Amino acid sequence: MKSMNRPPESAFQTPSQERREKESTREKIERCLQSHVVDIKPKWFGDEKHRAMVGSNPVAAVESSIHRCDPPLHVPKLTIEKGKVSVLVGPNGAGKSTLLDAIMRRRHADFDSGSHGYSEGVHGKETLRISRLDQEELLQEVKDVSTKEVLEHVKEFFISQFPVDWEDWENTDPDTNEKNEAAKTRIETLLSQAVKLFDVNLFLDRKVSELSGGERTKLSLLMVLASEPDVLLLDEPTNHLDLESIAKLTGLFDSYKRAGVGIVNVSHVEWFLDMVGENTLEIGLKNGERTVTQSTSPHKTYKKREAPKELIREPIIWEKTPTKPTTGSIFEGGDSITVPNSPIKKAVLPSISAGDITVLSGQNGTGKTRLMEQFANPHSKIVHRSERVQTAYMPQLWPEEIMKGDITNFFHWVKEHCNPHSDVAPSRLQKELQRLEFGTGRKNILQQRFEEFSGGEQRLLWFAAASIIEGTDTLILDEPSNHMDEATMMKVVEAIRNFPGAVILSTHDLRLMEALEKNPGRTREGVGVRNIKLERTKDGRIEINPQTTSPLEDAKRTIEQSSKQAKRVKV
Repeated sequence: MKSMNRPPESAFQTPSQERREKESTREKIERCLQSHVVDIKPKWFGDEKHRAMVGSNPVAAVESSIHRCDPPLHVPKLTIEKGKVSVLVGPNGAGKSTLLDAIMRRRHADFDSGSHGYSEGVHGKETLRISRLDQEELLQEVKDVSTKEVLEHVKEFFISQFPVDWEDWENTDPDTNEKNEAAKTRIETLLSQAVKLFDVNLFLDRKVSELSGGERTKLSLLMVLASEPDVLLLDEPTNHLDLESIAKLTGLFDSYKRAGVGIVNVSHVEWFLDMVGENTLEIGLKNGERTVTQSTSPHKTYKKREAPKELIREPIIWEKTPTKPTTGSIFEGGDSITVPNSPIKKAVLPSISAGDITVLSGQNGTGKTRLMEQFANPHSKIVHRSERVQTAYMPQLWPEEIMKGDITNFFHWVKEHCNPHSDVAPSRLQKELQRLEFGTGRKNILQQRFEEFSGGEQRLLWFAAASIIEGTDTLILDEPSNHMDEATMMKVVEAIRNFPGAVILSTHDLRLMEALEKNPGRTREGVGVRNIKLERTKDGRIEINPQTTSPLEDAKRTIEQSSKQAKRVKV
C-alpha cells in the first residue's frame, strides 16, 4: 500500500491559529492585555435592598452564586472596598480562579443568580477598570520578545486609551483633556519608577523566554500596574520574588490604597499576607457545597481563629548516621570560584562548618540556587567537600519528571540524591508516613501522583523520605517552607532543629528565620544561625559575604528600607 503524502502541519491549523501566527508583537500584547484588563459599566443587577447593604464599593455581590464550577460557588456577601487589600484563601481546586473570573465577567463566569453590581472607579472614567495578574497567561505568547519591547508596547497601548487633543476645541472637552493628560503622565511616570524599583533595567534587553521566574513576575506586575486600575486582582504576585521585591510590593500597595484602588491577593507567602491583608475572603468546600466567607478581620487575626488541619502529627525522626567528624569545615571554595550558568564569577566563598545552620540570603539573580546545587553535587570541582560528607538536597522547584511520576518514583529520586547505595525500600517510606499520620485516608499512597499533593505536602514528603535514608550529615534546603501554613512550617522547624548535622538553607520566610534564631536546636546551643549574603556590587559582580547581623535582623531591615522606597512611587 502506497503511503500518502502528509500535508504540512499548517494545513491542520484552525483559522484562529493562523491569525495568531500572523499577528504582530504589538497585536499579541494588546490581545493579552485586553483579556486581563476589563472595563465594566457601573450597574446594579438584582434587589435594591441588597444594594443598600454594600454601599458604593466598586464590586459587590449578595446572596449570589457562580455556576461555572460544580458544585456552584455560593456568595452570601462579597464586597471589594476602595483603598483596602483583601486576601483570598482556600485549598487548591476550591474555586479561587472561578471567583476572580466572575468578578471580571470573563470565561463564562459571572454572578448568575442573586444580586451583584459594579460602581464607579477612582480614576474618573465612565467605566470601572479591573486588572488581573496571571503571569503565565500574560507572557506565554511573547516569549521571543525582549522585556524592553514588551514594556514599550504596554505603555503605548494604555496611553492610547487616554487621547488628548488641545487643537479641536469644538469636539473635545477641556476637562477630559486634562484628565487624560494626567493619566498619560501617571502611566509614563509609574513605568519609569517601577523599572528602577524592581531592577527591571537589569534585564531589559533579554527575551521573555530567558527570564527567571522572579523576573517574569516583575514584568507581569508592571504590565497590569500600568493599566490605571480601579480594582487589582493579583494571582500569586509574590511568585519567585525575593524578600526585597516582596517588601517593595507591600510598599507599592500603600500607594495604590491611597489612590483608592481595591486589591485582592492570592499568595502562598504567609508573612506577606499577614502584612497586607486587611480583609479575608475564604472559599470552603464542605458537604458538597462551595461557599465564599468574608471577614473584616486582618488575615493575621483571621487565621488564628481557623485551626489548620495538621498534615503530620508526629515529629520527623532522622535515621542515625555512622560516626563522622562533627567539627571543622565541611565545604571549602577557595579565593576565586566561578559557578557555571550563574552571575558568580571569581568570588571568594567562605567555608561552611559542620553542625552550623547557615542561611544564604540575597536578591533574586545573585546565584543562590546555583551555589546550592554545587554544595549538593558530590562531584563538584568548584566547591570542595570534606571526605565522607553526605548531603540531602531539596530544590526549590521539582523536576518535571518527578511532578508527573508517583510517590515511589519520587522516593527513588530522593534516595539517588542522598545515598544511592542505601537499600531502604519504598515500603519503609509507607510505614514512616503511617507513623507521621501523613495522608490519612489516602489509599495506596505510593502509587499516587506527586503533583496531586499540595506544595506544602510535597515538601513534607521530601523530609519524610530523606529522614529514613542513612548517612546524611548535611541538609541543603532551597525554600523549605514554601506553600506552608504556620502549623506545617513549625514541623519543618522541628525537623531542622532535630537534625544533628549541618544545614544550609535559602529562605525568604520570616517565620522560619525567627523560629530558628530563637531555638536552632539542642546540638547548636550558643552557636546561633549564620548569615552569608550574596550581594551585587556596582560593577555587577557578585560577592559572597558573611554578615555580622542575623538573617532575621537583615531581612527586617531590608523590608523596612524597600517598603519605604516603594511608597514614594506615584500611581
